[in-house]
Amino acid sequence: MYDGAYWDKVWSRPYGRYNRHHQAIWEAVLPFLKGKVLDLGCGPCVIYQGKDIDMLGVDISHKALEEAAKNYPKGKYMQWDITVRLPIPDAVYDTVALFGVLDYYEDWDKILKEARRVKKPDGHIVATLLNGYNGHDWTKYKHLTGNWYLYGEEIN
Repeated sequence: MYDGAYWDKVWSRPYGRYNRHHQAIWEAVLPFLKGKVLDLGCGPCVIYQGKDIDMLGVDISHKALEEAAKNYPKGKYMQWDITVRLPIPDAVYDTVALFGVLDYYEDWDKILKEARRVKKPDGHIVATLLNGYNGHDWTKYKHLTGNWYLYGEEIN
């Protein structure tokens, strides 16, 4: 399991570079980022550089959050394990983002249930897999998140 110490080591290296990979992801997810955004497993937040988003970033690594505050000073940040119930009331976020974080977990159930709990009923969960599919079957999680969308097209 990847714990805070592991991620502190990863994010201790400089990672402040915004590149075309981040821009491509941003353009793909932007139509789904509405209102208040909760970014679970936010990492260093380079994807938000130069943007104006009302965002709370949550990460297990304090080093990631230090970098996030540098890369996106408009954000608010909280150190927390996203597999544990968040100290956030139900249905307060318009969008819950999971950019490249699900790859690191064998079981997504706890994370997706929590994402669904904290998003508003008409809100979105936006997830990307940046580090490979890792053998996951997305369809088995549909009951946790509602309808699946790929670039705006519903997946049945």
